[in-house]
Amino acid sequence: MPSPLGLRRRLKKLLGLDDQASAPREEVPKVQLVVVGPDGSEQAADVDVGTTIVGGTSRFKRPIATGCSEASCGTCRVEVLDGAEGIAEQSPRERATLKENGFPSTMRLACRAELVKGSVRVKAAELM
Repeated sequence: MPSPLGLRRRLKKLLGLDDQASAPREEVPKVQLVVVGPDGSEQAADVDVGTTIVGGTSRFKRPIATGCSEASCGTCRVEVLDGAEGIAEQSPRERATLKENGFPSTMRLACRAELVKGSVRVKAAELM
């Protein structure tokens, strides 16, 4: 139902929202994420590029467990099984946390590891 005096239409135009509904949305590239649980079970999803591994598992029946989401505890550590090139490089904070907790530098913190391309398969230390 139109608003009186076309106010809704005018507000949308002023806010620059009038053309967005008709403009085609850019498709966000996807990365295939496969997470192997400690028991060997697998869960998979196509997630947006730039999503962290933890973020990619947010809709899983059993997402990756996190203790802090600040790269300080190591609860969300994962072993990369395939597709390491599909994950952004480790940040200094991520490297420091792995070292402080005695984890090998080859592991990744799922709360910080951003997916950038292709297909990535990881083994999680803990699932919720």
